Amino acid sequence: MLKRLYAIAYDIPDDSRRVKLANLLKSYGERVQLSVFECYLDERMLKDLLARAKKIVDLTEDSLRLYPVEGEVRILGLGAPTRLEAFAVV
Repeated sequence: MLKRLYAIAYDIPDDSRRVKLANLLKSYGERVQLSVFECYLDERMLKDLLARAKKIVDLTEDSLRLYPVEGEVRILGLGAPTRLEAFAVV
C-alpha cells in the first residue's frame, strides 16, 4: 500500500492522556516538536492509529489533528534541528 506523509498535532491538557498519545504516535512516526509528529501512513495504518487514539483522546477537552501532506515535500524551519533518538541508514 502507498504511504502518505501526515503532520499530526495535538493539544491535550491532561498529562496522562498526553503521554499515552505521544507514546502511541512514536510507534508510527517521528516527533518533530513537543506536540507534533510526522508519520508515513497507509490506509490501514491510519485507521489503526485513529482507532487507538479514540481510546485515549477526551473529545470534550482534547484536540488531535491530522494533516495529509501533498505534493513535493520541503522542510523549512528556523532554530535547533530536531534530535533523533535513533536512526538507521538502509
